[in-house]
Amino acid sequence: MPKPILTAPLFLMASILCLLNISVSAQESAKAAISNIITTVNSRNASQAIEKIYLQTDKPAYQAGDTLRFKAYLLESTTLKASEKSGIMYIEIANDSSKLIKRIMAPINAITYGNIVLDEKEMPQGTYILRAYTSWMRNFDEAYIYSKPFYFSKLANSDWLINYNAQTQKKQEAYNAQLALKANTLDDGPVGLREMQLKLTDGKRTWLKSNINTDLEGLANVTFELPPKADFKNLSLSLRDLRKGEGNRTLVMPMTLNRPQNIDVQFMPEGGNLVAGLPAYVAFKAINEDGHGTDVSGSIYNSRQEEVAAFTPLHTGIGAFHMLPQAGEVYSAKIKMPDGSYKSFPLPAVKPSGFVLKVNNPFKSDSITVFVAATPDIATAVNSYYLLGQMRGMIFFGALVKFDSNGIAKLLINKKTLPGGILRVTLMGADKKPLNERLVFADRNSKLSIDIISNKTVYKQRDSVALSMKVTDAYGTPVEGSFSLAVTDDGQVKPDSLKSNPIISYMLLTSDLKGGVEDPGYYENSADDVTKWQNLDRLLLAQGWTSYDWTTAFLPAKPLPHAAESEFLITGRVTNIFNKPVPNSRITLLSKKPLMVTDTLTNANGVFTFKDVMPSDTAVYFIQARNKKGKSSNVGIEIDEFQPPVFTPRAERLVPWYLNIDNSSLSRAKNQVTLKQNYDNFRGKMLKGVTIKSKRIVKDSKNLNGPGEADVIIDEEQLQKAGRTTLRDLLYKNIKGFGPIANKFGVIYYRVRGQLLHIIIDGIDIDFLKPDGVKPYDYFNQYLEYYDAEEIKGIELMAGAKNVAAYTSRFVDPMAVPWEHAFIEVTTRSGHGPFMKKAIGTYVLRPMPINIPRQFYAPKYRLDPLPDMTDIRSTIHWEPNIITDKDGKATISFYTADAPGKYTIIAEGADLDGNVGVKRASISVSPPAP
Repeated sequence: MPKPILTAPLFLMASILCLLNISVSAQESAKAAISNIITTVNSRNASQAIEKIYLQTDKPAYQAGDTLRFKAYLLESTTLKASEKSGIMYIEIANDSSKLIKRIMAPINAITYGNIVLDEKEMPQGTYILRAYTSWMRNFDEAYIYSKPFYFSKLANSDWLINYNAQTQKKQEAYNAQLALKANTLDDGPVGLREMQLKLTDGKRTWLKSNINTDLEGLANVTFELPPKADFKNLSLSLRDLRKGEGNRTLVMPMTLNRPQNIDVQFMPEGGNLVAGLPAYVAFKAINEDGHGTDVSGSIYNSRQEEVAAFTPLHTGIGAFHMLPQAGEVYSAKIKMPDGSYKSFPLPAVKPSGFVLKVNNPFKSDSITVFVAATPDIATAVNSYYLLGQMRGMIFFGALVKFDSNGIAKLLINKKTLPGGILRVTLMGADKKPLNERLVFADRNSKLSIDIISNKTVYKQRDSVALSMKVTDAYGTPVEGSFSLAVTDDGQVKPDSLKSNPIISYMLLTSDLKGGVEDPGYYENSADDVTKWQNLDRLLLAQGWTSYDWTTAFLPAKPLPHAAESEFLITGRVTNIFNKPVPNSRITLLSKKPLMVTDTLTNANGVFTFKDVMPSDTAVYFIQARNKKGKSSNVGIEIDEFQPPVFTPRAERLVPWYLNIDNSSLSRAKNQVTLKQNYDNFRGKMLKGVTIKSKRIVKDSKNLNGPGEADVIIDEEQLQKAGRTTLRDLLYKNIKGFGPIANKFGVIYYRVRGQLLHIIIDGIDIDFLKPDGVKPYDYFNQYLEYYDAEEIKGIELMAGAKNVAAYTSRFVDPMAVPWEHAFIEVTTRSGHGPFMKKAIGTYVLRPMPINIPRQFYAPKYRLDPLPDMTDIRSTIHWEPNIITDKDGKATISFYTADAPGKYTIIAEGADLDGNVGVKRASISVSPPAP
């Protein structure tokens, strides 16, 4: 069966057909009005279509020393086809307070993949947020910025496990809180007779700070008071070990009180309103103090306290019920509290006149039925009302509403004419103002079917695995597309399909809903499960939202502040001493890695652009401007550098792995520690007799050889003792052979043991900034006298052949003799490079690090290898760039690791033509026979 292709002209054609089918007798003016609405909205939205990014990562949580691996998909929201707007995206990691930890830039052509090394020195144990966005995405609601929480930790047997139970009682204006706490180590030993500092904060204020002691069993009970003005939703509990010799062990965890009296229940009538005399379908959502759904039951009462309906939640605190509102009535809901008391919640007010929008979307049905009911005063009036169906920002149908004698209008929507996702049905007046809205899910056309078949049912340790993948679309047609696949060890990585938000759920559902969707993975296969299908419909009733703004839909599109970046550009402006633009100024750009020298001219506005420049991961560019006379002394350069966005901290608070841990998670954590211990023991035997000396490390150094790899290191401890000693005196004192020497032409240079000296400050060669005509000795002296020990974190000398190689390849002419050069790497406290004062006519640009995809290391074993427990991969395999052929097929191969158990396989991807898919599978690895 051929699949239908929906193009922009067909959107309009479909809308006119709906109009003719539903309202054959409607006037031509109504047809023209609807056609005008569709054309205006679709044209505007097509020109400013939002982009959506999705990232598949190799696993949901990481340990110290891990690498986070990702595959990015950049799609246009209106079609889910490959986005052609942006060629640059940004990926960042922030902590749970939204403080930036890392940010990288990645070139992208609809897809890209890469790696981020997670350094425990930069990232303490805790919750982090992975974000991804393009410049274009910054023009729209922050809800469209891709974000995904993950936990980062370092496991050891000595790690603490915390279980607590907190209860509160109202005591006049304050709350009396009782905290029962138990601390154990991961190897099951109680943290007994231990003095700890306990602190309770809400992010703004500290409400409790007290020293406590655990008993022999690791138990402690604390009673304290909390004033009502405390932010109970953001309480954090920290425990610090006060025992000497234990370092600075501190655990921070959210403290959830979830006081029953603070349960909230919200009521949302279908279509938006309760209208007198018109049947209503009302959704409700009950949430705890922590924002998660909770199960409460109750009844609806009228003003005479007569029960008119009852309700019970069906999933994550969400449910729905039917009622018939009466004119002049006031309705309220009552729920029974755990202590036997009742709490009341008002329902929305009943309107004496209006509309009710009813949508019937049966399970496995090819069509959606829309009913519009109106009170008699409206149904009999001669006014025009339009029903519009919008999906992914584009209007797919429009119809004139024509009421029958009962005040009801009916519309049948064929799902085959719609792409998959959320359909927004809007009732609109002739004044183009929305009156009622309803969101419903259309499950057709956009879901790919991915089959994964393994060559065996059970594998051995270090066994060869071959997977066959076949992808088809909703019509069974083979699909050529781009996919990524992760294989993880269930013994180390927790597979949680409910908490995951795969590409299908994200692109078709959650990215268009305001706020977090609890257990988003639950809805992934709702089209195949009638219960999930019904719960999805209730979710859209209770939490339905899209960022489309009808108030601006009919206004001319305005230029947006953030332009789409099709490629990496270096742009700027040249001005004179009066801040006026300098046209036809020659701009030279120099880079030593990658090696590049190029130039351009400014335009009439003094603006210049360098294209076709793709930086390396640690690129540095020296930019120089000259006026028409070739002078750089009276011109200045302004560079358009990246201006970082400021994001709202994520509302969701992740529970640390060590808090109130369940048995399966505890078993998984113990397994990881055991595997690591066995690995370390084996490595210890192999390295027996090898003495490993500790190296001095300069924190934040840009040393190209890696931490501690230098001939001479002056670390922070030495510098703290040096006071205000100048950089020159530090070098004289600590580096043998340092000093000025004249060459055969009488030009004086600084050298080390006869080698020509280069000074690199925070990764930047100061030679880049050297003005024409300045003598090298005088120029170096400026820096040697400007910096002192209090401004420096560390100094590293690279003079031996091993350590200078990386520096000569980056900073020295390729024809130079490497061993004739020495390098001193200076790491300053500011980290801003060789900055003393603004250089006239020059600019040093250090773009943010750029993502360079690296291949996943996959070991290969010979026939019948002997497992020795040194292969303890948690990510067994990562294949980010799977391309299916014309038959929709691809093959993946890898080797199992040493730990027996179950592996989870997750494949995701897109055909980049409007369809996305996900597949979960598993294989087993058996231990050797006894």
